[in-house]
Amino acid sequence: MTPEEQAVRLAEVDARSKSNTHRIDALEKSQEVLNKLATSVEVMATELKHQTAAVAEIKADVADLTEKVEAVEQKPAKRWDGMVDKFMAGLVGAVATLIIAGIVYLIRAGVGG
Repeated sequence: MTPEEQAVRLAEVDARSKSNTHRIDALEKSQEVLNKLATSVEVMATELKHQTAAVAEIKADVADLTEKVEAVEQKPAKRWDGMVDKFMAGLVGAVATLIIAGIVYLIRAGVGG
């Protein structure tokens, strides 16, 4: 190879070297962006796990509160049912007492009269 050919060849290699350097620099920037993206995704995944756990806790708390609210809502109805039962028992007792008193009165009236 002649010195002129070597000079041309050296210029081509130098040009390719500069081109490759620019490409490597661009790849390094892209790699940095990808690394940041991967880190962000990892952080988001961790936060999602925490949120999922928090939502599960909230669901459990809501279910517990729902049971408590239902119990509170049913309490007046149970009281009312109890009052009605007691009233009916009292009414039946009063009617029975009147019937027995009437029978006793009739018996006494028939015996004495």
